[in-house]
Amino acid sequence: MNEDFNPFNEGDDLNELVDKFDDMVRSEKLYFFDVEEFEDIIDYYLDRNNSKKARVAIDHALRQHPSSVTFLLKKAQYLASVNKWVKALEILNNIEKLEPQNPEIFLAKGSIFSKLKKFDQSIAEYHKAAKYSDEKDEIYTRIAFEYEDLNEYEKAIGFLVKALEINPENQAVIYELSFCYEITGKEEDSIKFFTAFLDKNPYSEIAWFNLGIAYSNLALYEKAIDAYEFSIAIVPEFSSAYFNKANALANLERFQEAIEMYQETIDLEEPEALTYFYIGECFEKMGDIEKAFKNYRQALDLDPELSDAWMGLGILNDNLGNQKVAIKYMKKAIEIDPANTDNWLYLADNYYRSNFFDSAKEAYEKVVELDPKHPDLWLDYSSMYAEENNLPIAIEIIMLGIENQPQNHELYYRLVGYLIKKGRNKEAYENLEIALMMNFQDHIQLFDYYPELQNDIQILKLIDIYSGKSL
Repeated sequence: MNEDFNPFNEGDDLNELVDKFDDMVRSEKLYFFDVEEFEDIIDYYLDRNNSKKARVAIDHALRQHPSSVTFLLKKAQYLASVNKWVKALEILNNIEKLEPQNPEIFLAKGSIFSKLKKFDQSIAEYHKAAKYSDEKDEIYTRIAFEYEDLNEYEKAIGFLVKALEINPENQAVIYELSFCYEITGKEEDSIKFFTAFLDKNPYSEIAWFNLGIAYSNLALYEKAIDAYEFSIAIVPEFSSAYFNKANALANLERFQEAIEMYQETIDLEEPEALTYFYIGECFEKMGDIEKAFKNYRQALDLDPELSDAWMGLGILNDNLGNQKVAIKYMKKAIEIDPANTDNWLYLADNYYRSNFFDSAKEAYEKVVELDPKHPDLWLDYSSMYAEENNLPIAIEIIMLGIENQPQNHELYYRLVGYLIKKGRNKEAYENLEIALMMNFQDHIQLFDYYPELQNDIQILKLIDIYSGKSL
């Protein structure tokens, strides 16, 4: 082994160079620095966000090398960094006349237009840069980001694909491409792309990982697990792959296996509150309440602001019949995340079961305000009045739900039950026909809620009629 080897020699040389320049400025002496040395000095200050000294270095560089396009470009980049966009663009337009094939000029102009939110102009400049640059994958990635800012994700996908064709090992581009497929709802296209990509690059753990995400988003959890396992086989320390595999296992109700995968995540990286929350959720679904409590509390030890864990404690207490304690935890969860409609709905249901009718109504109304499209809202809200035999209000609420969710057949089936209980049979049968046409198979919901309706001859006749139409 060479004992004289010092991996920091290059850094030491740079520090000496910067010290020499600082000494020149302090002493007002004049030392000569060649172009490369000035570039290193300027970059040193820019990398450390010391814009004041960077500007001084640029000024000295231009005095010693007045015809250098490099330092004019540096000056423009500096001006852009301090938001002097017009002056920066003036310099860039001037040096473009001197070096019309310099990609760095177009990249700098593209960056400025991007910061000014002139994304179309930015894209045009990046296209110019791509003509003359050897690093086309980086430029295509920049173009993709501009299209994302324009919400033109399909065009972004096209350029990210082109970037990966040039450099298939660019992990950041793989993640960005996966994001674009996901945000556009093109999960099938994502699967198609990553499957083809992996045929050529079978050892890309990031591609396997993102293929797993695409499968998970389509609820194809078995295939997702296979993809995550390939990621783990390539990189055994890939903690995110263990985490996502655990989520997929939990969705398949393979809770014990999911817990083991979450534990692998904890073993591989700093423990995160969300991981303990998910473990607690698995134990809750397995019926192990003690371990569920323990993990929810571990989650809160790491992050007292994790609303899901507070709600988890609330639901556990609710299931144990400790309604008042449950309400306390649920209110804490809502205090942290007041826009979470599921939490408001849990709280509303709990208030009702605890005979806090007015508070329940306020909580349901909060869900109406936040998300009138919530799938459980109108059924739960109207049920509170129906169970209190206040059918006029229950009917009013369920009909308001139909206004907000006209394609929700469950609301029609529930309305049928309310109308018959109120003696408004003709309206009930009319709405039953609507429900049967929308979704015949779910007519059993009507009997689940009101079993006595199985003895209603007209209802049975209508079901019989529409059974043939549903075939």
